[in-house]
Amino acid sequence: MAGVLAATGGDYAPALLVLAAPGAAALAVLLWLRARAPAPAAYEPTPPAPAEAPSAPLPRAFWLYAAFTGVTTCGLATFGVLSYHLVHRALLPVAAVPMLYAGVMLADAPSALATGWAYDRIGARALVALPLMTAAVPALAFTGTVAVAVGAALAWGAALGVQESTLLATVADLVPAARRATAYGVFAGVVGAATLVGGALTGTLYGYSVRALVVTVAATQAAALVLLAVARRSGRMAGC
Repeated sequence: MAGVLAATGGDYAPALLVLAAPGAAALAVLLWLRARAPAPAAYEPTPPAPAEAPSAPLPRAFWLYAAFTGVTTCGLATFGVLSYHLVHRALLPVAAVPMLYAGVMLADAPSALATGWAYDRIGARALVALPLMTAAVPALAFTGTVAVAVGAALAWGAALGVQESTLLATVADLVPAARRATAYGVFAGVVGAATLVGGALTGTLYGYSVRALVVTVAATQAAALVLLAVARRSGRMAGC
């Protein structure tokens, strides 16, 4: 989109139109998957037990894990606040922000692959990396040094990669197959609400005191690590 905007002199119509290509590709992949796997339950190693009825309550381990996810997401500063800081402090020109975001997405992808690989081998312990990265982002991002702030933005992308991949995959280990659709809906609601709260909190604290912002995010991530430890002790998370 940034390239099209540059080539057309800032015309948003063709820039937005190019999004139709990945959108159409995503729908095509979805339809292909639907044709190849019309009954996803057939891939479950065992059929659902009677206790796994669609009306069964979601397990305690899921709620603990959702609480961990919500708390750690609250501390993940939105890219809007990061980009505002970069432009406000004249560290980057406005035109460079979309290109930085593209670089952030390059950090997102390998992070998702790496934590997914680690989760398959050591279980929920791999998720400890998320609060640690999240706490480091504001401590590095809101500085007056271009290289450090850009590095923090890339670290934010890496944390986002964990959030968008391995965090979601863990839900399937916590919830019986018959309740996964509901669990993922609830989980998405928790992530969305936490993102809203976190964005508002980060923006407010940035305008008040960067030091208070850094300390607050560090405190939320410490709380998130405690919740993750409690969730792991529930006995349903992989790697316990």
